[in-house]
This record gives sequence, structure tokens and C-alpha cells, in this order.
Amino acid sequence: MILKDNPCSSAWDLIREGNQLTKENDMGLDQHAHIRGTKIDWDKFFEDDTYSDKAGVFVWRKHARLQEFMSKKWADQNPSVKVEGHLAHLGFNGDQDAPCYMTKEVVDELGEQIKKGFSDYHAEDGFFWGQQFQEDSVKEYKEQDIKFLKFCEQAISEGKVVEYWCSW
Repeated sequence: MILKDNPCSSAWDLIREGNQLTKENDMGLDQHAHIRGTKIDWDKFFEDDTYSDKAGVFVWRKHARLQEFMSKKWADQNPSVKVEGHLAHLGFNGDQDAPCYMTKEVVDELGEQIKKGFSDYHAEDGFFWGQQFQEDSVKEYKEQDIKFLKFCEQAISEGKVVEYWCSW
């Protein structure tokens, strides 16, 4: 289930229709971040390789350790929310009422984790998360993760709020 007003829902619809980002499979962990309130032209995103850089859109597919990190940060930001159900141990998903907000503290720790290859956030489980190739994903996404880190630092310095959403 995806939150009705989730700004990412049309992206997930496109992905599910076969417009894959990476990692071979249609099903799985999709992750997305942008400035709060940004309206994203998803058709343009999937057609123009330069659009995401101009629009400040970050999308990952099956970056399991980033998801472990963000899930922990989301839980820290939402201590009163209890995720329930068969897969509750995996943390937040797109049906939650709020994203993970990229605060200065989250961004500072994200920088440390990028340097360490997210070694503190190993995905032991994760239905279709790509946990079986998580070390490869850390390497493949390192450049994008650094770009995202800098994007977040700039946004925070400008008083903007960056949101991270996921769907699995």
C-alpha cells in the first residue's frame, strides 16, 4: 500500500509498469528523496538522464543498507508509531504518514556511514530488498550517496526540508 498523498506514488506506479531503474526485478525496494513540496515530472525523470540532477530528485533501487539506516532514523523521529504486521521488523514503508526527514543530525551520520560503507547497517532480512548484493549496492551507489549528502547539506543551509520515502 502507498500513502495516498505520497509524492512518490506516481514513480512507484511507473516502476511497477516496467520502467525499471536498476537491479533487474520489478518487485523490490524503491527509495526516493527530494525537497518537501517538490512536484516531480516522472515522465521526464524516466526519459531525460539529466532531469534528476536539475530537479534535485534522488532515486535508489534496492540499496538495502541505506534503507536500514533510514528506517532506523525514521523510527528515531517517530517513537510513538508502532509498525505492525508480518514484516514489521523491516521498519517503515510508503504507507506511513511521514517520510524520514533529513535533519542535520541524520545528514551528519549519513556522511559517516557513507565513509564506512554503511558497516553499522547490515540488512539481515528484507523481502526483495537486495540484501544478497548489498555490498555491491553500497559501492555502486557511493557516488550518488555523496551527491545526495551534499544536496542535503545545501538544502539544510537554505532552510529547506529534504524528505526520504521508500516502498517495498
